[in-house]
Amino acid sequence: MGTTSVRPYSEAESKALKRFMRSYRKHHADMDEEEVKRSGENAWGKLLPQQKKHFEVRPRVIAVKRKLIVKRKLSTKQKKSVCGMRSPAQKSKIRARRAPPNPVMSTAFINFLREHQKRNAHLTVKKRLQKGAVLWSKLNKQQQNQYRKMGDERKRK
Repeated sequence: MGTTSVRPYSEAESKALKRFMRSYRKHHADMDEEEVKRSGENAWGKLLPQQKKHFEVRPRVIAVKRKLIVKRKLSTKQKKSVCGMRSPAQKSKIRARRAPPNPVMSTAFINFLREHQKRNAHLTVKKRLQKGAVLWSKLNKQQQNQYRKMGDERKRK
C-alpha cells in the first residue's frame, strides 16, 4: 500500500469545512445525507484556497469603548425644576421645542384613497399612496368636500 497525499486538516480548516458543509446542505436540501457528504467533500476539494478562506472563522474583534470625559458647566445658579411651578411662558417654550405631532388623516382623504385604490390596483401600495397624496393636494376645496360628504353618508348607513 502506498502513502496517500492527503494531509490532515488543521483546526481552522476543519472549522471552515464545517461551515462550508452547513451552507452546502442548505443549498442541496433535495439530496440525502450521504450524498450531500460525498458531493460536498468533492466540492470542497475543488475549491481554490481563496475560496476556502471565505468559510474560515474569523476571530471577533471587540471594540474598546472609550470613556468620554464630560466637563460640567459651572453655573452660579442651580436650576430648580419643579414640575407644577413652571410659568405658562416656560410651558409654551417647552411645547414649541417638541416635534410637531403626526398629521391626522381626514376621512375625506381616506375616502379619496379608497376610490383611487380601485382605479390603480395595478400599482404597488407605496406608489399608490404617493400618487394619491399628490393628486389629493391638487384637488381644490370643493372637490375635497365631495369626499367629506361621502364619509358622512357612510356614517349614516
